[in-house]
Amino acid sequence: MKKGFLLLFAFVFTVEFLNAQKNIYPATPKLVVGIVIDQMRYDFLWRFWDIYGEGGFKRLVNDGFLCRNARYNYFLTTTAPGHSTIYTGTSPAIHGIVDNNWYDRQKSRMIYCASDSVTKTVGNLLTSGGSSPHNLLSSTITDELKLAFKESRVIGLALKDRSAIMPAGHLSDGSFWYDSKTGNWITSTWYMETLPTWLDGFNKSSKKDSYMAADWTLLLPRNKYMECTNDTVPYENTFPGETLPVFPHKISKGNFFLLPNTPFANTMTKDIAIEALREEQLGKREAIDFLCISFSSTDLIGHAFGPNSLETADCYARLDRDLSSLLQFLDSAIGKENILVFLTADHGVAINAALANDQQLNGGFFQADSLRNKLNMFLSSSFGQGEWVSAMSDQQVYLNQEYIASSKIAGEDVAEKVSEFLLMQKGVLCTVAPKYHLNTCAPIISNTLMNGYYPARSGDVIYSLAPGWIDWSSTKGSSHGTLYDYDTHVPLIWYGWKIDHGSSAEPVDIPDIAPTIADWLRIPYPSGCSGKPITDIRLK
Repeated sequence: MKKGFLLLFAFVFTVEFLNAQKNIYPATPKLVVGIVIDQMRYDFLWRFWDIYGEGGFKRLVNDGFLCRNARYNYFLTTTAPGHSTIYTGTSPAIHGIVDNNWYDRQKSRMIYCASDSVTKTVGNLLTSGGSSPHNLLSSTITDELKLAFKESRVIGLALKDRSAIMPAGHLSDGSFWYDSKTGNWITSTWYMETLPTWLDGFNKSSKKDSYMAADWTLLLPRNKYMECTNDTVPYENTFPGETLPVFPHKISKGNFFLLPNTPFANTMTKDIAIEALREEQLGKREAIDFLCISFSSTDLIGHAFGPNSLETADCYARLDRDLSSLLQFLDSAIGKENILVFLTADHGVAINAALANDQQLNGGFFQADSLRNKLNMFLSSSFGQGEWVSAMSDQQVYLNQEYIASSKIAGEDVAEKVSEFLLMQKGVLCTVAPKYHLNTCAPIISNTLMNGYYPARSGDVIYSLAPGWIDWSSTKGSSHGTLYDYDTHVPLIWYGWKIDHGSSAEPVDIPDIAPTIADWLRIPYPSGCSGKPITDIRLK
């Protein structure tokens, strides 16, 4: 009898305890925080694991759910398409942001993805050349939240305007970015006519100077950075005024242009995010709020020094501490059970091609800008002297359609000659020209290319570089943009709210992030969504 009573008591207690645990978590989170690390390959989680503290990346992995096999399913893997894809739940073929810049055939010039001549900047003396999300053709998960709940607030923050604008969407309550001329955080008239008081106060304070108060030295002892090249190697750029790319890197007070190229700009971004959380009362109200944060210095440092550099390693060690500080604030101010955090990246990065060659690996630098004249000469030899190509950029060739039409030459013939020329260039793997039904790529490649193809904005002839090759104007540092694993495989970690600890190697496409959040928030998917909810994430 006594034993039976004890078993019954234990059963009842366990049921009540589990029910109590379930009641801790609200039906939906009060705040969603999206964190995007610019230029973070998946393997950076583990490469730098030993220099991380316990409260940043390790906390997210050890307490959250890690999707180990998350990838972008398109090309070009650059900043604006990446941020757009995360939040629209679809690829550039639908949301239209095919690159950071593309050739506008009607305007006969390259345009920037976030440029908007109708708007003006707010927060500095510049009165024109504003930025907005008007080129983004799909709604975002943040737009859908605003449409579902009028009281919800959405804020976007990043050093780069495109990284603050695309995630927070068309209905953002404020997207704010850094102006390297003045050191101010600014916005545009798309969102508001004057800056919020708290942000204007930051701009007018001396705090922005504090991030340049000391030179950039190593955070940890040198022997802690085991997975790096030496401090002095020929694969890295220098800071202005330096003769060698070595620590310590000199930083002069008031040099706002240099600041984003240091880890201290990530710290500033984190501080601005905490200020926004406080002042905008995000997560403290009845409605669901959304904060979109992008850390951009990782990309700028990676471009300058490359992914194998001591500078990149130290940047991640310092970013880890910034993440720890942000998570501590979220837990204390709002409560872990009330916040849903996801962390991912907009793209990865390739190894410096010269370093790869020194290690007996294939690869090289492909400089498309220098090929336009050669390509025009090649086409002129077949069709007569003329300007057959309007622009070349990021593995894309834009043909001069008006000139081709006036010359009575078939566009298919020109495209075939362009393809012939490109395939003769070292580093080019294959080509596609969708309008002309030309394809020299294997299906696995052409399908990925087409996921990034938007006819009105993409090139007439698109080419894929071979593995290890990067389209980069320098032989120092590195870049990204290809369809290979080092550019497409990124971290994806979920933390907080009902997220249980675990991990999965099941394939996840980055467009699956937005519908997963929509499913949990019980709101519609973004208008162009082609992703699907991730079903193997463990929920409590």
